[in-house]
Amino acid sequence: MASFPGLGSRVETDVRGILKDERFAAGLAALVALGLLLVISRGRETAFNNYVLLANAWLEGHPWIHFPGDYIDAMPYHGKAYIVEAPLPAVLLLPAVWAWGTDVHQTWLSVALGALGIYAAWRVARLVGAPLAWTAGLVLFLLFGTSYAHCAASGDVWFLAQVGGVAFTLLAIAELLGKAVPWRVTLWALCACFCRYPMFLALPFYALALWPQLRSAPRRLLPALGVGAAFAIPSAFYNYIRWGTIVDIGFTQFYKVMVAPGKYAPPAFSTIYIPMQIKNFFTEPPRLLDAPPYVAPTFVGMALTYTSPGLLLAFAAPIKERFVQLMWLAAIACAVPNFVYYTTGVTQFGARHALDFIPFLFVLMAFAVRRRRQWWAVPLVAWSVLFGMLELYVWVWEPWLVFH
Repeated sequence: MASFPGLGSRVETDVRGILKDERFAAGLAALVALGLLLVISRGRETAFNNYVLLANAWLEGHPWIHFPGDYIDAMPYHGKAYIVEAPLPAVLLLPAVWAWGTDVHQTWLSVALGALGIYAAWRVARLVGAPLAWTAGLVLFLLFGTSYAHCAASGDVWFLAQVGGVAFTLLAIAELLGKAVPWRVTLWALCACFCRYPMFLALPFYALALWPQLRSAPRRLLPALGVGAAFAIPSAFYNYIRWGTIVDIGFTQFYKVMVAPGKYAPPAFSTIYIPMQIKNFFTEPPRLLDAPPYVAPTFVGMALTYTSPGLLLAFAAPIKERFVQLMWLAAIACAVPNFVYYTTGVTQFGARHALDFIPFLFVLMAFAVRRRRQWWAVPLVAWSVLFGMLELYVWVWEPWLVFH
């Protein structure tokens, strides 16, 4: 039998190298998340498959959808029905809808994006320098200590949009923390924006993070501008053929037509909604029960105070660091629209609109544990994960405790 001297040691070295590769570790985390999300989703086919309907409409050559009923967010306009949500998930669904039509399960895309977000979260934490144990804890926090797992496993139009916003935002931040190639940061950041429009408010802070290298090598700006044009031109055209303007007025028009018609109705964005939103984000309690599990989520959501106290760890991030400052500014900017918006999200697990700013807080949490152990935060993160898992179990497998 032939022998190959040194082969065993080389294979062992290669295996060790693969196991130490942070991308490999992030991929494993994503695969675990994918399996968990598939179990939670239970193969559910969402009735709110707006993006499938929109992709099918584009393939038929028009921007309006075949209206299935008033239960979805579609706005009547000039005798047609139009989807008002940001369109990128429909773009991602185009190949599947082309192959299988409207039988495509939108939830599969949601679950896939959920796993992608966990991959990016792991990469972000390790690129910041978080220890391995804290990285695992922070990723679990994102998955179960927020509304992320529920949104990803649901696949409903609004929830899918939130998951895409988180996943692509974390990819953009991972790129900033890594090679920081401007066109790639622009690509991922705009993907997030065209899932969730509030993410547009983070763009100036990405630009500030990239400014030193753009100033030293201005030629790097051209590919980034090309990526921006690849989003802006089709978007302007799409808006024009729907609304007659290059600006997307879908959400405000939907509010005026479908939610609060009338001359004296308040606007969709107003400071009058701040007390309602403060209740939603900070004081909305779970439902108390007389028997196990003793607490259950309410169908109108639960405050971050109960679901995500681990977010307090973000305040321990070293504020003197420039990147930390930019993440705080991005978080605040993306949070502002949610505090002046006319709705909290209504039927939801937790406070799902917080997913617009949680990615930036996640980065801050990783910075907080980069050099210090922060033992005080361990119970808060553990509570968030365990409480989230319990409440998600109730929501998915014992829903009568939620809606009774």
